[in-house]
Amino acid sequence: MLLKLLSSLAFISLLAYGNIYANENIDDDLGGFTTENEVEDESADLEGFGDDEDIADSKETTPYAKTEEELFTLSGDLAFKTSAGYLKHRVDGIEYSGINQAQTSLYLQLDSKLSDSWKVRISGDMFYDAIYDIYSTNDYRDDILDAYKTQIRLDDTYIQGRLTNNIDLKIGRQIVVWGKSDSIRVTDVINPLDNRTPGMTDIEDLRLSVGMAKLDYYLGMWNLSAMVIGESRIMLEAAPRGEFFPVEAVFPVAPDPFIELKNPATSVENMQYAFAANGVFSGWDLSFYAADVFDQKWHINPSSHKREISKIQMMGSAINIATGSWLLKSEIAYLDGVKYNSTTDSKNRLDVLAGVDYMGIKDTVLSLELANRHIFDYESQMSETVPSPDFTDEDEMQTAIRLTRSFENDSINATALLSMFGSSWQNGGFARIWVEYDVMDAVSANFGVVDYIDGDKPLMKANKDNDRIFADITYSF
Repeated sequence: MLLKLLSSLAFISLLAYGNIYANENIDDDLGGFTTENEVEDESADLEGFGDDEDIADSKETTPYAKTEEELFTLSGDLAFKTSAGYLKHRVDGIEYSGINQAQTSLYLQLDSKLSDSWKVRISGDMFYDAIYDIYSTNDYRDDILDAYKTQIRLDDTYIQGRLTNNIDLKIGRQIVVWGKSDSIRVTDVINPLDNRTPGMTDIEDLRLSVGMAKLDYYLGMWNLSAMVIGESRIMLEAAPRGEFFPVEAVFPVAPDPFIELKNPATSVENMQYAFAANGVFSGWDLSFYAADVFDQKWHINPSSHKREISKIQMMGSAINIATGSWLLKSEIAYLDGVKYNSTTDSKNRLDVLAGVDYMGIKDTVLSLELANRHIFDYESQMSETVPSPDFTDEDEMQTAIRLTRSFENDSINATALLSMFGSSWQNGGFARIWVEYDVMDAVSANFGVVDYIDGDKPLMKANKDNDRIFADITYSF
């Protein structure tokens, strides 16, 4: 019954398509060059709910006001992060309770305005976690040190500008956000995620920039985007035999070292393509998507004996409808070519999401999102413990409940998030509560707790004692 309800809500995006051409008052959205080339939102009903197409990387900071003579602006932030596990648990002979993070990170962003229509951005981040030197007597594997001790990488790095009055071009590493959900990915398939510490950070802070050429065409209330993705970048996974990926708890027979994850080569045959049509109307917005991209998960190739990432094809749609204090949202995606460990053939999958945000209480947002992923031609061994298990049900349900409350003129923001898997939450999940506090100008603090909830899935069961408290302080400039 719940699956039918979700499907019905999702298909309102298709029903709404018939109403698109009823809007006769189409204005020119290109009155001025915008930084992120977003479709202008002319609907007062949608104010406060935010938008989701082609938004900037969440790490982007607001630089100080600059004069016309300035050619460059430099902004960024310096942060210190720490966390401590409060339950005893050992993985691969290493105890992870107590203080398990002492990370210092630096993010830098350089912007240059080349002309009235063109700009360049170069950004990157780096970190060093001293905990691995403090506990140098622990026999950390190289995979763990590579993933968690140090990092230097480029983030958003691109040139962006206007070719004509209604065509923009953006080339380089960038983030493209598809869909309407804040907590569950359905149509959001362009950018891979940083999954090294699952449950600790929101999706908006986990997306990895990918190198591409993106062309935007503006037509009245519509923004048409075409993307050619040349960089074969995949997700960052939790290190095998680390705290968040205890291999022996998931795989009955696990080689040491664990099966190699093969990164797809950046080549002509691995080029990815995507297209989106985003329309913003009075009180609602609608999007259509099509993509030929890399999957967001790996599978074990029995012939190469490696973990590989394959291509999938996706067609989908998403819709937001604002009415009073309510925001209704829905997404639907049909995926072709999804590969699993326990089957020889690829599968097709239908992902459906329905959600609602309520903002009728002052300074408070309450959100509920439900998603179901249905596998066609499902095989029984996909849920069993086999040499290469999937632990996947024919219908995979996910629920996300979020409550956000602001205090003291938005200087304090408290959020609670519950993310659970299974129709009756039997597969586990996590709960996270955190508070963000603007200590003073340019200085903010964040602290909270995350609880990993036991479930029937082996990985959830293995991670149930990873509970921790966390805190960080950030100076922005």
